[in-house]
Amino acid sequence: MAVKSHFVSLWLLREIKPGSNEAVYRADVGTHETQDLSPQIVLYNIHMKDVAIIGGGPAGLSAAIYTARADKRTLVFDDGGGTTRDVSRMENVYGFPDGVTGPELVDVGQEHAEKYGAERIAEEVVRIGRTDDGFEIETTVDEYTVDGVILATGAEYERPAIADVEAYEGQGVSYCVECDAYFYRDRPVAVVGDGNYAATEALMLLDYTEDVRLLTNGSEFDADPELQAKVDAAEIPVRTDRLDRLVGDDGLDGIVTTDDETIAVDGLFVALGTAGGTDLAEMLGIPVDGDEIVTDPDQSTAVDRVYAAGDATGGHQQIATSVGEGARAAINLLEEFRGADYVDYKKVEA
Repeated sequence: MAVKSHFVSLWLLREIKPGSNEAVYRADVGTHETQDLSPQIVLYNIHMKDVAIIGGGPAGLSAAIYTARADKRTLVFDDGGGTTRDVSRMENVYGFPDGVTGPELVDVGQEHAEKYGAERIAEEVVRIGRTDDGFEIETTVDEYTVDGVILATGAEYERPAIADVEAYEGQGVSYCVECDAYFYRDRPVAVVGDGNYAATEALMLLDYTEDVRLLTNGSEFDADPELQAKVDAAEIPVRTDRLDRLVGDDGLDGIVTTDDETIAVDGLFVALGTAGGTDLAEMLGIPVDGDEIVTDPDQSTAVDRVYAAGDATGGHQQIATSVGEGARAAINLLEEFRGADYVDYKKVEA
């Protein structure tokens, strides 16, 4: 399989005329694969830095805007997944006072990045490895070589073992208290989970409603003693019933246990942890902590010219922080390329 570049590149071609030693030099713009050229032609690539951004959510697209504006060939690998596209509405995103849907936000970001030349590659990345001077990205379709990588793979939320959960996502089921608790002020809600994460989310919900319960779905409540004491002190009921299914016609009305008892709630917050995109990081030898890619404060990883941003690195899992981390990762990668502080030349020229 030929390793391809899908971006315009400047090449200097040196062609030896048949029957003589005379060389002709000509500049050419385009993509060249060596097996398609005459043996008499030697390629010299006046190389521009290539950046692969794996993930097309807020973090990845924010990074792409910066690298593309810096005239780096920017490949955004996005196979159409991502949790942002699953969000029915967000009302805490800067610049959208009337709210915005997940698909709308991603489409705007994609259009913005493409304005500066970023290209979306709608292929799933299955492998990433180091080469002598960069990285090789393998997808289900093709292979690509790049000089730097930003991992913005997001996080896949772990769904509870309850029937119909997916049908109620965005209609009563949420994976983020910080994002959605506002919509359930003074309404009955529940948290499903059995550990520290669930206890923390349940306590946070008390800022919005007093009607909170914690459901372990058949497991023992296994939070740290300090957190258990806080839950007890807040008088948050902990129920260990096994949960069977969700009910409600125009949104969530309740959770039915396996004993056929209905727990009436308007909102169910899932707190089972997240399964981040750490596989690619581990292929490069980058340390991970559970489901999170380990980064320094500048979003750099333990591997030179590889950065990570957004939900894949843990944190608050907010659009605003993901956008900021994507920008920080891109700026620091550009500085690593250049060996100097980042300058937005397009802004300077304007």
